[in-house]
Amino acid sequence: MINSIIGLRKMKIYQRILYRNSEKEFNLKKRALLGNSLQETDGPGTRFQIDATIGDVYLVSSLNRNRIIGKPVLYAIIDVFSRLVTGIYVGLEGPSWIGAMMALDNMICDKVEYCKKYGIEISKEEWPCKHFPEIIIADRGEFEGYSAENLINNLYIKVENTSPYRGDLKGIVERSFRTTNEKIKHTTLGAIQRKFRERGDRDYRLDATLTLEELTKIYIKIVLHHNKKIIDKYPMEKGMIADEITATPINLWNWGIENKKGRLRTVDRDIFRLNILPQDKASIYRAGIKFKGLYYSCDRAIREQWFINLKIRSINMVYDPRNMNKIYIPFNNGIDYDECYLTEVSLQYKNCLLEEIIFNQELESELKEKYLREQYQNNIDLDKEIENIVKKAEKEKLIDVDYNKSPSQKIKGIKKNRSVEKEINRKSESFNLGVEANSEKILRVIELPIVEEKRDENGNDRLLEKIKRKRDEKRNEK
Repeated sequence: MINSIIGLRKMKIYQRILYRNSEKEFNLKKRALLGNSLQETDGPGTRFQIDATIGDVYLVSSLNRNRIIGKPVLYAIIDVFSRLVTGIYVGLEGPSWIGAMMALDNMICDKVEYCKKYGIEISKEEWPCKHFPEIIIADRGEFEGYSAENLINNLYIKVENTSPYRGDLKGIVERSFRTTNEKIKHTTLGAIQRKFRERGDRDYRLDATLTLEELTKIYIKIVLHHNKKIIDKYPMEKGMIADEITATPINLWNWGIENKKGRLRTVDRDIFRLNILPQDKASIYRAGIKFKGLYYSCDRAIREQWFINLKIRSINMVYDPRNMNKIYIPFNNGIDYDECYLTEVSLQYKNCLLEEIIFNQELESELKEKYLREQYQNNIDLDKEIENIVKKAEKEKLIDVDYNKSPSQKIKGIKKNRSVEKEINRKSESFNLGVEANSEKILRVIELPIVEEKRDENGNDRLLEKIKRKRDEKRNEK
């Protein structure tokens, strides 16, 4: 025991920490902090950090405030040089690529118009960013998949993924989330005050009051306040001090644009959206462009006769899983696109979410599989019944054997036998009006009950209702 203690003392400090803790914990909590995040930035737009967090507040439905819908997902994009918040998203998507995609879309939009949608009037100077950066720093979640390829290949945005469990490498945006959640906790009902409730405490979820739109308004107000707030411990440059700049994000942003290298870029919003939508491959058939079980067509495919020659077997395309009415075929390195629309074969899925379409297809497949099992048994029963009828006919034929006629005489008598059989059938098949006592002499129209189809405005509500119904059916079967 004593020898092990002496040996531990002789070890280097770094080795001693690793002996007690993991290398992950050392890098996160114990490593020396000799640099800062500005060392690799040349000015505004060099590096943006993006991250997501779960909001510490429960929300209610915009359709009925008595319905609690759970906690929201908050996305934020922050410029490393100025600490200016350049894009946000508050929603129920994610953390996923769809949520990140919404934040990226907000990053390049006109913030004056964006705030106006929520009844907030601002000037261009209060939130001046509508650009995309040279480098985006993200974690190993949303940006590690194929959906980020077009950002890299077509828009020339470099994506840097941090190491696992290294939230400190995105410390600026992580700190922003802590500040936001602290504000929400102190000002809103339904906020999570502590992780564990004691026995007898009121359930804070029942106090939920805010809708998604109202929380978005609050988040916008927090961002506008942050952009004007002085940043503590910001490493000011000599030029900033000489120009008497106060270290607020807006001041640093404007100063950096005037005095630093230009890294900010703009792009048409539709083109940007085209390059951040999820991408996949679609197959070409005579029936159309098949994707996720749906069939599409487009003017280019008809013009170039894709469905006749079938020289093209598959094609790259992008889609929005929240609206499958259209898919898009990008070309010219993501600068232009062809729009594909649903054919009549797939019109039943118009205005549906991708999750809803997949659910319906799986349900249809299950019903078909169940029916095929029943059909297999019906086929066996049918073969058995046919076999019994044939065997009975063979027995009766043996009774009516005519040994006086040769095979050739039997064949010659087909025409005459047919005429006799036809006369017999005519008598048995002829109509005799007024014989059936139960027949009604007055024409009566059978009215079918009118069933009103109820469709929620929200596709997620329809999907959840179907999933719940399907789950109940499986329980009843058990």
